[in-house]
Amino acid sequence: MQWLSSYEGDLGQAFTKAEHILSGLPTTFSQPALAYLDKFHVLKADSSKNYICYLLPFWLQDNSGVSINDCRNFAVANIFGMMYYHLIDELMDEPEAKSAHQLPLANLIHFEFTQIYSNYFPSDSPFWSYYKKYVTEWAEAVTHEQHRDYFQEAPSAIAHKASPVKLSIVSSLLLIEHDNQEELIPLFEDAVDTVLITLQMLDDWKDWEKDLQEGSYNCLISMVQSNLQIHKARRPTHEEITQALYASVLLSHYAQRAETHHESLRIIEPYAPRLYEFHAYLCQNIHEGANHIEKERNLLQQGGLAYWLSKNS
Repeated sequence: MQWLSSYEGDLGQAFTKAEHILSGLPTTFSQPALAYLDKFHVLKADSSKNYICYLLPFWLQDNSGVSINDCRNFAVANIFGMMYYHLIDELMDEPEAKSAHQLPLANLIHFEFTQIYSNYFPSDSPFWSYYKKYVTEWAEAVTHEQHRDYFQEAPSAIAHKASPVKLSIVSSLLLIEHDNQEELIPLFEDAVDTVLITLQMLDDWKDWEKDLQEGSYNCLISMVQSNLQIHKARRPTHEEITQALYASVLLSHYAQRAETHHESLRIIEPYAPRLYEFHAYLCQNIHEGANHIEKERNLLQQGGLAYWLSKNS
């Protein structure tokens, strides 16, 4: 996994810098901010691994020519942006439970997020137009998620829930004023959106039971609902989803959709090979899940003894 191993030292420095900045917040907020950051530290065990958020500035470096120090700063900005939007998402899910403390903390972290980019891009820079674009995409995506079937109707909206991560693209391509650099932005935007969709597909495959219980939108549940032609007025039951996974090739079709995404990304490979490799890793994980279910399904079709022997041999 060179898309990760090649950058672990730089990631460590980025998180160290983030810790230093957050430790300078007022005492009331510094410790909660540091504790929250620790939950996402990519190099620590049992942390949430938002790889693309932290690594995208480094993956774009070969094409952009941005210095490694600037890449680390953009990674720190992305760390703060990720923290901010996670805090906001949690507030949207449980507005009464956490707002008194979490909203002020989110705003302090958001200030640090924008401060880093302000140090690089003046107010008249096109960077801020892209910033507005991505925040608008995020706002629309999270607002309408419970009312539209994004996976079937508007897949790009799935990616737009993480649109601010694309600030890494414009910061990298606008900082160094090479000829035609800005013309590459739409190509990178589409590529990152595609990777974000597949990433959500993988997360949703792992979390479908939790999402079903909590009523959260889920791509795999959407595919089951569409496949069983269940009306939008209700979600499929746990039993219906389990049967759909084990009694059909639905998950193989799910994996094939990710593979189609990968084929579409060939155009980006010469510019961002690590991004392409990361997407291959996501596809591999989805395929492994599909293959596991397929083996389980075949054993069940052979009968109870075959299944028992597979589990106890």
